[in-house]
Amino acid sequence: MSLLIKNIRLLLLIIQVCLLFIFSSCSSNTQQYNEFAFNGSTMGTTYHITIVADSINVEQRSRIATSVDSLLRVFNKRVSTYDDQSEISHFNQNLTIEPVGVSNELLHIVKMGQDFCNATSGAFDITVMPLVNFFGFGYEIGENRFPTVEEIDDWLQLTGCDKLLLGDSTITKTDPRISIDLSALAKGDASDHVAVFLKEMGFENLFVEIGGEIMTHGFNKYGRAWKIGIDRPNYGGAPGADLQHIIELSGLAVASSGDYRNYREIEGKRISHTIDPRSGSPIAHNLAAVTIVAESCMIADAIATSVMVLGPEDGLTWLKNYSGAEGLLIFREPDGTYREIMTDGFRGYLAD
Repeated sequence: MSLLIKNIRLLLLIIQVCLLFIFSSCSSNTQQYNEFAFNGSTMGTTYHITIVADSINVEQRSRIATSVDSLLRVFNKRVSTYDDQSEISHFNQNLTIEPVGVSNELLHIVKMGQDFCNATSGAFDITVMPLVNFFGFGYEIGENRFPTVEEIDDWLQLTGCDKLLLGDSTITKTDPRISIDLSALAKGDASDHVAVFLKEMGFENLFVEIGGEIMTHGFNKYGRAWKIGIDRPNYGGAPGADLQHIIELSGLAVASSGDYRNYREIEGKRISHTIDPRSGSPIAHNLAAVTIVAESCMIADAIATSVMVLGPEDGLTWLKNYSGAEGLLIFREPDGTYREIMTDGFRGYLAD
């Protein structure tokens, strides 16, 4: 069942990119630039990259695709919990309370997770891995039952910002059983890294998408900002079939979090993959989806998850007080209709 679920998720992501994200639009400017698009797999998901330039020959295309794939393989070896030989897996498997030496890259992501944990009073928490695994949204199959109160209480002893101590090049667990999950940061960070890497190669017009998290620079092949579709959060709906909005971005990142695509049925109840680390349970409110625009894809990724966990009222208040990000919140009403709230700055990204 685990392999089937992963294959289904992979197929959905491929369809999502083909249908949901609209790379270009009709324009009165008939000039079209050369476009080079390629894709692959990383961190248990897929990536899709588009480069627009005056000229990219066959040799350059091969070199670019190979270089990006190599970069993401190295990144995967740092942060993927699906690879039991990755750096994060070795850290999780290290059952000691001694300082563990880690790479600068892993330390950077963990520090960002700790910053968001403190900023959200624990609503965003990378030490939530045991709960993610139990509910079947991690690298383990998961249980087909709800946990007992005693089990949740035990797990909550292993979660929290104070359970990890960060040094200049080390991370220390306060309890050897603690394990971390960077899924709400890693894909966004990888998108940022790939975009920087390609810009350093001299390419200014980029669309980088990894697992649905997107970083944009410059323009598309029509000489316009990149167009991106935002799905209406219908359970079981085909990606791209029913769009809530289309936005236009250049030089900005966008990330989304929602309850409508990655979910499970347990004891006849649908549960979201987003776990509230404060309660030890999947979220249970009417906030169905959050889309965030920010300068960094990793930050947009973390904010989207944070707002989903915080919920309708607290999440919106927290987002409005966060400097440097704009967002769209979509609520599912009892009668099945949707209601939305967006920040004032988000309106400026809506396509005409």
